[in-house]
Amino acid sequence: MTKLTLREASRLISTSAMTKGTSGYQFEAAELQTRNIAPVLEAEIAAVRAVSELLRAQLTDTRKECERWRQEAERLALPPRAPEPLRRRRLWWQPA
Repeated sequence: MTKLTLREASRLISTSAMTKGTSGYQFEAAELQTRNIAPVLEAEIAAVRAVSELLRAQLTDTRKECERWRQEAERLALPPRAPEPLRRRRLWWQPA
């Protein structure tokens, strides 16, 4: 709920019908229906749901893209280097 909606609700609802709980303001349902605030709140809820769906879709796309990049990185990863054979160091007086 936006601050504007809270401000509108606080103007229209008597203070006895509005209490501040630990999770924010709480309004009595009967008071909301009699003051015709329900359409405003329903619009807010619809907007929040639409944003939620968009965020879920974006998260799903991001996860798929991350998985695709991970697979590409695994495919392109260099194989482990084979250890070089030990070469015996030749001293200056020994023939080649």
